Amino acid sequence: MSNVQPSNVRHSNVQPSSARFVYRKLSAADLPLLQYVGRASYEPYYRQVWKPGGLEWYMEKCFGTTALTGEFADPNIEYYLVSDPAGEPVGFLKLLVDQPLPDGTIRNALYLEKIYLLPAFFQKGAGQELLRWTLDKARRLGRDAVWLQVMKTGPVQAYERAGFVNTGPTRFEYDLLKEEERDGWVMVKRV
Repeated sequence: MSNVQPSNVRHSNVQPSSARFVYRKLSAADLPLLQYVGRASYEPYYRQVWKPGGLEWYMEKCFGTTALTGEFADPNIEYYLVSDPAGEPVGFLKLLVDQPLPDGTIRNALYLEKIYLLPAFFQKGAGQELLRWTLDKARRLGRDAVWLQVMKTGPVQAYERAGFVNTGPTRFEYDLLKEEERDGWVMVKRV
């Protein structure tokens, strides 16, 4: 894990926020912070879905320096650190701001690729608030919908509570992901 601690959070590049949370668009300069929050928010929930060696492989794939440096250079990919008003991280979002649905039915869409919360904020309504913020961002960008992919064993009901509709199956084809975890759903909400 990185040596960056949550108290190092800066509030430059702040986006419209709620009374409860502050959303800050991250840049390449924030790479160590994203690596810290990424691991701290992913590992407690998903360690069990991986075969031996899989978790470390996936952490490098998602939060390795090479991977993130490339993603920060892509104008279609945006990362947002979500913090409480005191500056303590809540979690983060990864958005592909212009990404059609896989089946092509909605071309003008925002893809919510990652929505991860730190353990202290799990099951306290924070996820629903992050989803509302993402939907508002999609509206501000003039998108027609927000979509995401979720494992069948994942928080499907939380997305349904937020108004997302299951539009069909998907597969997570990672060799080191346990077979029983590979089936998922594409979920969409029009904005």
